[in-house]
Amino acid sequence: MRRIIDSTARILSVVALTVLVSSCYIPDKFRGELRLSKYGDWALTYEGDVIYAPIMHEYANGKITPENEAERHNNIYKDLVRDIAVKDLKRTGKGRFHLRYERGGRLGKVQLTSLLRRDARLISLKSNEDGTIIIDANGVKASDAQRMAELGIGMEGEFRITTDANVLRHNATEVRPFGLYKVYIWRIENALSATPTLVMLRDPDPNRPL
Repeated sequence: MRRIIDSTARILSVVALTVLVSSCYIPDKFRGELRLSKYGDWALTYEGDVIYAPIMHEYANGKITPENEAERHNNIYKDLVRDIAVKDLKRTGKGRFHLRYERGGRLGKVQLTSLLRRDARLISLKSNEDGTIIIDANGVKASDAQRMAELGIGMEGEFRITTDANVLRHNATEVRPFGLYKVYIWRIENALSATPTLVMLRDPDPNRPL
């Protein structure tokens, strides 16, 4: 009976993780920066690894074999490389890819932008009717962080937001002045580190009305 209970617990744990990481890329060994103007113009750069979490689950359960490993990695590679914001992409093994990502734009009055994209979100930029802009990274619950660790999935890096905007609240590890700007810095040590979030109030742009 105990063996059945233990087996059931492991299955439920795997199922929960599978739901969590479905179509999910997890950042690791990275440096990212979002440059965000008080008018809502933005540019994001990311240099580092992304881990395709579902394949880690497949490795753990013996579903990746020498016969299908290359094909599975090629499929993930094709999924990433189709994004024109991916400027450089290298396979580094076992579901891990090193990439350079560059993307920019201008937020509309009410808009949600997800990066990499909505079904594989690392960070989102959301502008609201009241003039606020909310930057949120994709977080991991404490219980899921433990499961990630068991599968060998890490999450380590540094993320910065450089802005001249009126910031209403944030949870940055450090804030540095940079001329007319401020640099908000998050040092991510693992999946349990605080998920980066920042809320700013947009200024109206007299030269480029929304």
